[in-house]
Amino acid sequence: MAWSIDTSHLTFALFTGLLPSLIWLYFWLRRDRKNPEPFFLLTVSFLLGAGVVLIAGLLQKEVKDFITNDQLRIAIWAGIEEVLKFSIFYLVAYKSKANNEAIDPAMYLITIALGFAALENTLYILKPDVSFSITAGLLTGGLRFFGSTLLHVIASGFIGIVIGLAPKEVRGLFMIFGIAGATFLHSTFNIYISKNTTASFLQIYGYLWVSAIISLVILEKLNRIPPEESTA
Repeated sequence: MAWSIDTSHLTFALFTGLLPSLIWLYFWLRRDRKNPEPFFLLTVSFLLGAGVVLIAGLLQKEVKDFITNDQLRIAIWAGIEEVLKFSIFYLVAYKSKANNEAIDPAMYLITIALGFAALENTLYILKPDVSFSITAGLLTGGLRFFGSTLLHVIASGFIGIVIGLAPKEVRGLFMIFGIAGATFLHSTFNIYISKNTTASFLQIYGYLWVSAIISLVILEKLNRIPPEESTA
């Protein structure tokens, strides 16, 4: 019976962790429906994005042991995640021939971010100190769908947008700016959430959704840039 319960918990966690990311993935990849990226490259990006969750966790644990200031620790944790997600993009897709349009860096980084969010959400629901409840799990999954999962999209998507807009001559500087901006967005969200008040929740979710709308508008404009005019 114990194995049955554990299996049910794991299945439920995988379902509620993976489904929100797949829904968002379908939505965001539709921005690039004219010239979609190779399925294999997207799949690798998604899986490696999930894989670096474990590396992020180890690094964040090390930071926790010697950084006592809460806000600084949150900012460093956010920076670790954004650097790791960017690193996957740089190693897997940046120099690929498929990365040939202004919108493409954002598509890969969003895919990586959603892989990261999928495993992060799954592990969150599987936390040993959280009792298994379908109702609580669905509520948690719903909140993370509209909150932390979208946050990963917006933060990593920002890096991709910055790269897509960057002239080739100064792209390295734009990458650094993009990572810094993503870290700021990510850590700001986490700091507000940590306040655990209704006002802070409303403020940060409003900020997040405004950012999502702005990102959508920019991605639509990037998608209109012909490959021959792109700096990608």
